[in-house]
Amino acid sequence: MEELNFKEWITNLDNPISDTEIASLYYHNTNMKVRDLAIRTGKSIGEVYRIIHRQGSPNRKMNNHENVFSFASSGMSVNKIAEFTGYTPRNIRYILGKANGNGI
Repeated sequence: MEELNFKEWITNLDNPISDTEIASLYYHNTNMKVRDLAIRTGKSIGEVYRIIHRQGSPNRKMNNHENVFSFASSGMSVNKIAEFTGYTPRNIRYILGKANGNGI
């Protein structure tokens, strides 16, 4: 968890982070946990989830699956997609197969 010093904590109270900024932090900083985001913004975990849900799907995996589909449609090989996304080649084949109705 991220510990805020007093100055950072007071700054968060004076300048609250907008819902759009919270969603942006969540979707673009994939290694930031919801709990850490709640601490950083001074909001409850439930409120952070509600904000994220209003902005889109709270499941980051769906965004990663969209990347897999984009890479595959551009003609990239399964191994290259796996390298870029951090998934295993087997998982890439599963994601693509499931989208085509051929769940493996």
